[in-house]
Formats: sequence, C-alpha cells, structure tokens
Amino acid sequence: MFLKAGRTVLLLGAVSQLLILMPYAGVAHAQQNHHHRADWERDRDYRPHEDRYQRERERERERKRKDEAKATGIAVGVVGTAVLAGVIAAAAKREKEKRARADYCINRYGNYDRANDTYRAADGYTYRCQ
Repeated sequence: MFLKAGRTVLLLGAVSQLLILMPYAGVAHAQQNHHHRADWERDRDYRPHEDRYQRERERERERKRKDEAKATGIAVGVVGTAVLAGVIAAAAKREKEKRARADYCINRYGNYDRANDTYRAADGYTYRCQ
C-alpha cells in the first residue's frame, strides 16, 4: 500500500513539474523555429509596415552619409598631400638657394662664415655677403 501511494505521489510530482515547464519549452520552441505567429510578432520587434520603410530610408541616408564622409576624407587627404608636397618642395628650394649662396660667397671671399652669413674683409671688419 505504501509503495502504491509513493508511486502515485511521485507520478503526480513529475506531471506537475512537466505542466510547469511545458509553457517555457513551448516558448523556446516557437522562438527557435521562427514560425510566423501573430502573438509572437508583437512581442518581438513589432512595428507597422510604414516603420519598416522609414527604417529602410534611415539606413539609406546613413549609407549616403558614410559614402559622403569617405569622399570628403579622400578629398581632404589628396589636398593635404598636395599642400605637404608644396611645403616640402619650397623647403628644398630654399635649402638649395642657401647652398648656392654659400658656395658663391666662399668662392668670392674665401673666409666666409656660414653661421653668420658674413666674411672678414681686408680692413678687418666683417661684412654681410652680397
């Protein structure tokens, strides 16, 4: 008699556990398979169709903005490279002119001081190279 009652209690406990867990298993199964059900659609990201079109327009605007940003970045990079190349070319030209002037002054006066851009004349005074 005790065994029969124990089995009944155990069986009722197992059935009650299954009844408690069944709705959760059903939810997981429905979400896993992604079947179209109206009640799930509202729970999971429900929006009317016009919202979908609005999201598509927003995505398109975002794509265009990113493309424009890329184009702007490329243009800025090209202009920056051109400006930097001009600055480097001007500095190289200035350095070349400085060297040419120093060579001229050394050949003409012999005791030319590059640091001060001067030479010492026969009278003992220093003059700027011209």
